[in-house]
Amino acid sequence: MKYLYDAGTEDGKKLLLLHGTGGDETSLVDIARFLDGGCEILSFRGEVKEDGMNRFFKRNGLNQFDLDSLEEETDKLYEEIKQISAEKNVPLSDWILVGYSNGANIAAHLLLERETELTQGLFFHPMSLGVHEKQFSLKEKRIWLSFGQGDPIVTLESFNELAASFEQRGADLTIKQTSQGHQLSAEEVNHARNWLHHIPL
Repeated sequence: MKYLYDAGTEDGKKLLLLHGTGGDETSLVDIARFLDGGCEILSFRGEVKEDGMNRFFKRNGLNQFDLDSLEEETDKLYEEIKQISAEKNVPLSDWILVGYSNGANIAAHLLLERETELTQGLFFHPMSLGVHEKQFSLKEKRIWLSFGQGDPIVTLESFNELAASFEQRGADLTIKQTSQGHQLSAEEVNHARNWLHHIPL
């Protein structure tokens, strides 16, 4: 799996980046450095191709997800994270998952459906994938989610279903709603930065 790694500074946050459809391992780097100027970065490129665009798992149309691909690619991603973390001597619990759209979806799925030492996630414009197999406690997880009113891809119903999946299992959940549809906005990125640094929202 192709990835970008930057050691950052000694006291930087450790941000694990997962891009949206059509992005690559560089797509969220500027946002990561805004979130934390000295951050250590591990950023992956999705291996699934859709009309030449990179994704982290297959779909058969808009919001029609290939669940076999989802499970296979989630396991593959998790193994890559564990392997590189061991090589870089980074405890899994130190990483903060930062995902947008498709990347946010697979990251949220990883936390919901795999028992893992990963504990924090910043997910921009995610949605429920309709998979609710596991029920282990998420009380050690700290999660930030954003939703844009009028989003043409993520419905409010699907977003709320995802939020409920985290909340009902005990995660410490923060939600930021904007009026920007599926686009990233300065408002939500600033909110995410404050959340990351435990600044009162």
